[in-house]
Amino acid sequence: MGAVTDDEVIRKRLLTDGDGAGDDRRINLLAKSFIKWCNSGSQEEGYSQYQRMLSTLSQCEFSMGKTLLVYDMNLREMENFEKIYKEIECSIAGTHKKLLSAKSKFFKRNEYEKISKNMMHWQK
Repeated sequence: MGAVTDDEVIRKRLLTDGDGAGDDRRINLLAKSFIKWCNSGSQEEGYSQYQRMLSTLSQCEFSMGKTLLVYDMNLREMENFEKIYKEIECSIAGTHKKLLSAKSKFFKRNEYEKISKNMMHWQK
């Protein structure tokens, strides 16, 4: 068997763990803590499980908040890139018009020079 590449390891982790933030593991831990809490015998054990569940839930909420912030940032970046893209398109269109105008002037000047040379040649 061949060695597992880093890309394959990362791919497997992403498939089993979403974005790699450990959310899947935290949710499983929360479910296990809930079952232990339901089956806890003593009040101290129940309180301990309850605190673990609150801690895990807090971590999940923090991760979700972070993900939402990244999502919002990505949306703003997409809007910014669209704006820049449109500005570049307008700049390219303006440059194309200037190029066509300069090309037209160049050809007209060339034609004038040809006509002038022909006229000078005929005058001789």
